[in-house]
Amino acid sequence: MQERNVQPPNSGRLESYEEKREKVRQFHLTSDVFFGKVMEDKAACQELIRILTKEKLTVKEVKTQYSIRNMENHSVILDALAEDENGKIVNVEIHPREDEDHVRRVRYYLGSIDMSFLEKGCSFEKLPEIYMIYITEKDFIGKGRAIYHVDRILRDCNGILDNGVHEMYVNLQATAKEPAQRELLRYIKCSDRSNETGAFPHLAERVNALKEKKEGVEIMCSIIEKEREEAKMENMRLVIRNMLKRGMSDEEICALTECTKELIDEVRRSRLDC
Repeated sequence: MQERNVQPPNSGRLESYEEKREKVRQFHLTSDVFFGKVMEDKAACQELIRILTKEKLTVKEVKTQYSIRNMENHSVILDALAEDENGKIVNVEIHPREDEDHVRRVRYYLGSIDMSFLEKGCSFEKLPEIYMIYITEKDFIGKGRAIYHVDRILRDCNGILDNGVHEMYVNLQATAKEPAQRELLRYIKCSDRSNETGAFPHLAERVNALKEKKEGVEIMCSIIEKEREEAKMENMRLVIRNMLKRGMSDEEICALTECTKELIDEVRRSRLDC
């Protein structure tokens, strides 16, 4: 006699959900994907900004993965771009990778933000005040501080030239002196309940909602799947580009990659645009 399946109803679905939740639990705020979803919450974003800047900025609007398109040069995608009620702009970037020129990246980001906000014909006085908060894992500056503030110095007379930019470099390696900042940086590095404190209740609530509630877990899993598909598609474009360079015909490329003629044409157009 064939044995009956005695598993409870929907057990497969439950196991699948538990696996998803376990994957999402591994996320910390050092992941730009997870960081972006957390920063969509204005209260969470405002908490992080206030603790790091030690200024009472009130976030009116925040956009994550904000793209600034540049037709002639590199486009940029900002992790979190917020505006306060007085029109001040705050860009928060999370860049744990160490094989980058962080300082020049910040320079380019600031220039791109300025270009996007200053309309043609407007006075330079219309440029908004900007806070750039750039977070890295290692102390690449190497002076043993968790937070560095950069000013434009008048070298010959020991003065400061204010151009409306507040440039901050934050790292997760050194220890901050301010208790709230120290607790926040520890939480960014390891974003779980064991590192929660009363200094950032909204931020912790948002993190827990995405990690533990079913709706949040599903949101994160859909993002992971979307990124996986985008990575596969980008890899396919690279393969097609190499085949075109080798002079292969569309029919040969379709037969080997099982891609569509439309995708080949798209890659071909992108090569011509470069």
